[in-house]
Amino acid sequence: MTSSLTGAAFARRDFLKGGGALIIGFSLCGAVFGQEGVDFVAFAAGPDQPDLKQLDTWLAIHANNTATIFLGYVELGQGSSTALLQIAAEELDLNMNQVKSARLDTNWSPNQGATAASAAIARGGPRIRAAAAEARRALLTLASKRLNAPVDRLAVFNGMVSVVDNPTRTVAYGALLGDKPFHVPFTGTAPLKPVSAYKVVGTRVPRNDIPDKVSGKHVYIQHVRMAGMLHGRVVRPRGQSAYAAGAKVLNVDESSVRNFPNARIVRRRDFIGVVAPNEWDAIRA
Repeated sequence: MTSSLTGAAFARRDFLKGGGALIIGFSLCGAVFGQEGVDFVAFAAGPDQPDLKQLDTWLAIHANNTATIFLGYVELGQGSSTALLQIAAEELDLNMNQVKSARLDTNWSPNQGATAASAAIARGGPRIRAAAAEARRALLTLASKRLNAPVDRLAVFNGMVSVVDNPTRTVAYGALLGDKPFHVPFTGTAPLKPVSAYKVVGTRVPRNDIPDKVSGKHVYIQHVRMAGMLHGRVVRPRGQSAYAAGAKVLNVDESSVRNFPNARIVRRRDFIGVVAPNEWDAIRA
């Protein structure tokens, strides 16, 4: 384990206090996620993170006429991953069998902050909705050229675009873009589907997180055991809650953990954590 990792994630434990703990200097000039009106883009956009202003960060269209949605919130049993897919399917005019979510990974998942306080739907939902609407607009533009018909004469059903007065002229989303990037900026200006036209949102659909939990296939974090596995803890400035982020790291005193010889400091830009083979050492460090 080196002192710098390529992944970044924010856990939910308060800053650990006590003698002999890791000493870090912070500047609290950044944004605070727990407050209303904070734009996540300002915090999340970094040199090694997915660009939230690009549509390809949010979803991908495949040749088999399905879509992968890149969610920024974790499924913790609240059913949000299913609900967010409903939102995406609605705006894309796809059915639920045509959408799936990608495994969350800090290398490609959009960073929307911590999964907490109902933010997955309240804040993640509008962003997914806008991204899906933007994708639909881009796909209809491509379809207009392919079918030689204006966009306002096109209709979509389950990812099949057709000309309103000539339904035999059709093209699938997958044929328009299949597995290629959009290369389109995410402006957030695409028109949204009116609620009166909803067919997916508001209906009962099977939750995608339930089957593996019922069958015992789902692996909870407490059950994970790997060769060489390390335990970690996130370090935050004194007084900063688990629902906040944005502090700027000024300095790190690596000698402050010398009483724990197996503990190592992890730093990625303004993310600071400690890891150790023993969980108690990580907690104390």
